[in-house]
Order: sequence, then structure tokens, then C-alpha cells
Amino acid sequence: MKQFTAPLLSLVILAALAGCASTPASSTPAAAPAPKPVVQQYCPQVAVLAQAQNLTTFLPGRSDVGAQITTARVTGVAGSCLLKVKKNLLEVTFRAGFSASNGPANQGAPITLPYFVAITQGDAIVQKNDYSITLKFNGNVSTAQAATKEMKVELPNTPDSARTQILVGFEMTPEQLSYAAAHPAAAP
Repeated sequence: MKQFTAPLLSLVILAALAGCASTPASSTPAAAPAPKPVVQQYCPQVAVLAQAQNLTTFLPGRSDVGAQITTARVTGVAGSCLLKVKKNLLEVTFRAGFSASNGPANQGAPITLPYFVAITQGDAIVQKNDYSITLKFNGNVSTAQAATKEMKVELPNTPDSARTQILVGFEMTPEQLSYAAAHPAAAP
């Protein structure tokens, strides 16, 4: 077996590269197109409100395990932020996911849970919309999952939008908020 020495190998590589040249050295290269200006995007944060992420419901007047209808969770939000250059608007598109347990008091019935989408800036709520989602327990399953339809929010493409949050959480009573705070590990 022959071994190539470094100088010989270099000549072979140079010869191969010279054969790949497609334009003569005297030709002038075409000018590269001017780069398009980059427009800053000020996308908001889309997230789950931690204090309203878990919800446990019970039969009226009870809070024992046998009276538990469900423990549900907002599992997350996912989406995108697209700049509409001509209008200088941001189109934020997202979906929220949910999971719920089939509690002993539920007996497999579908569960409809209230949730909200709030647009906030700092501590101020700019807009809030209430919705509901139904989770169905097929057969003898102990948990159910569901996702919202695609939601869209349009915001101006300004620095204020970068300080905006779009938050998703369960609409809860004061008792449900207290229970969620006392039982942070509760999840379906």
C-alpha cells in the first residue's frame, strides 16, 4: 500500500480544485444583492399564569377525596408571532393545552371547565376574554386531554408589545384559588 507524503497530497488537492473552477480569473463576479433591512419584532410573551394553572373541583359543600370531580391543569401554550410588515402589526397565533383527571365523584362524565385569556402590561389587565373547554373521558380512562382552537391576537409592532403578556389560566373561585395554593403538586 502506498502512502502519500504531504507535498504530493497537496499537489493532488490543488490540481483537483483547479479543475473545479468554472469562471476564468479575469471575469468579474456579479454584485451581491443588497440585503433587505431588518425590521425589529416586538413579540409579546405567551404563557400560562402559574397561580391559575391547576384547578380542583368538588361536589358542592365538600372537599374530601370522594367528592373530587376533577383535578385539571393548563399543560401549556404554543404558537408563533408573525410580523405583518405592511401594517406594522404582530399576529400572535397560539393554542392552549389542558389535561384533567376523572375524579371519584365524576364517574366518567365529560367536564367543561372555564378558562381565560388575558392581555396584560405590567400589573394592568388590558383585555380579558372568558372561554370554556370540554374534556371527554373515553371508555374507562382516568385522564383526558384537549386543546383549544387556534386563537389570534393582533398587536402593534412597538416596544410596548414586547412588554405585553398573553396569559392563559383557569377562571377560579376564591376557594379554588386557596386550594390550588395549598396543593401546588395537584395535577391530573
